[in-house]
Amino acid sequence: MVEIVPAKHDRLAKLESFFGQHWQKQDRKDELYQYGRYIKVKGTSCGFFALVPFGEKEGQLRTLYLTEAFNPGLIMVMIDWIKEDAQKNGYSRLWVESKDQNRETLFKTWGFEKQANPQDQQKKWWTLKLELSTTVDKSC
Repeated sequence: MVEIVPAKHDRLAKLESFFGQHWQKQDRKDELYQYGRYIKVKGTSCGFFALVPFGEKEGQLRTLYLTEAFNPGLIMVMIDWIKEDAQKNGYSRLWVESKDQNRETLFKTWGFEKQANPQDQQKKWWTLKLELSTTVDKSC
């Protein structure tokens, strides 16, 4: 069973502990705490993502962090969990900044398209229009 749990339901110290040594590398930590979500599989936190407001009815997938405990077989359905959460927050589009080729491959696989962002044209951006036509299965 998969649960998506807001980070702000716990203390900030738990989020810091979850990221471990990677916590210091994170920008705008307050946004991660406010907008972040744990991915819990069978009660264990093994992933994290943050959907930060990014314009009118749009969100930015700011952070995607997976622990070694995350089952790689769930990577493809994870985007459905993220999209479902984004739609619950009223977003009709997601933006994500690309920082390396490996992530771009994942974004392409998930259906994102490369697109210039008028807010920040110095970086590589990908976007995904949110269309969720089926119920998301979280019984994995």
